[in-house]
Amino acid sequence: MDHHTRRSLMAAGLAGLSLSATAQAQQAANWPDVVAAARREGKLIFYNNLQPNGIEPLLQLFREANPGIRTEYIRLGSGPLIERFQTEFNANRNIADVLLTFPDERFDQGLAQGWAQRWTPPELSHFDPSVVRAGAAFALQQSRECIIWNKGLVRDADAPKEWEDLMDPKWRGRVGMNPPWRSVAVQQIVAYWEDIGIRDAAERMKANQVRFFEGSGGIIQAVVRGDVRVAHLTDLPLNPMLDDDAPIGYVYPASGTTLSSGYIIAAARASSPNAAKVLVNWLMTAPGQVALQRLCGLPVTRIGAPPLSRIPATSALPRVVDGESILTPERQSRMISHWRTVFGIR
Repeated sequence: MDHHTRRSLMAAGLAGLSLSATAQAQQAANWPDVVAAARREGKLIFYNNLQPNGIEPLLQLFREANPGIRTEYIRLGSGPLIERFQTEFNANRNIADVLLTFPDERFDQGLAQGWAQRWTPPELSHFDPSVVRAGAAFALQQSRECIIWNKGLVRDADAPKEWEDLMDPKWRGRVGMNPPWRSVAVQQIVAYWEDIGIRDAAERMKANQVRFFEGSGGIIQAVVRGDVRVAHLTDLPLNPMLDDDAPIGYVYPASGTTLSSGYIIAAARASSPNAAKVLVNWLMTAPGQVALQRLCGLPVTRIGAPPLSRIPATSALPRVVDGESILTPERQSRMISHWRTVFGIR
């Protein structure tokens, strides 16, 4: 799927949002029936890539707000999560009721193939039309890429401030990152490195004896422990860790960073299709968005949502590029293959 097709899908989402006031009113009028059916279904399974420590407290708040609906979840990195959902859909083995992830081309293809229910959540009027994708997927939150360091081991003045600083030999054996083959967000920032003139990043990071950790939670914990001193981080866990007074310094480089939007869908083949809608809609309510932001650490998209407590809003960053706009399928495939080859990963 090319970028023209992707734009067409997103335009279809905007068209879907332009439903008449009558259609939106009908959805709201029918909502009590959806909630009643969800309680009869009684459970849902939630595939997500949220900050690990925040998922269960978030779902506990959902259960309190929606008694009678039990929840289970599976958390993976965005790439493996999309692959798992795609494999299950193609095999007609549909486990997930709700999917929340950072999308790539496979996600867009899945929307075209019927992965998601097309519907209008009652809370959608509180969001900008740009959050809707193909009339079925809704952007709830955003992540950005940054550099972090252990403030007990690295003086702020000596810490890396730009992406290329991570490749400085003075950090040899002391730098960490999430492997690009695991995360769409990491693939996007590596593509951005190329765009701003950073060449041979895989080779240079290998020469610097980079250490790979599984996910943003693993990376930030490694920095706190001192396993590495500096790291690239997708900022999912940053705000919660700073709220807990973790000794972490951070910077969003002046040369710019990439942004990833976390999209949620109610699965078209869900075993509990109504419960899926109830969870999606609850995460779009004011309490749901505040909980998502507080517990899972990313800025949310609801109009008028409060700012994060410790890290800046996207609008305050020096330069932000939509990561999806620069990560074509061909570039993604080439990048993953190259990094795997350089690091000897099959």
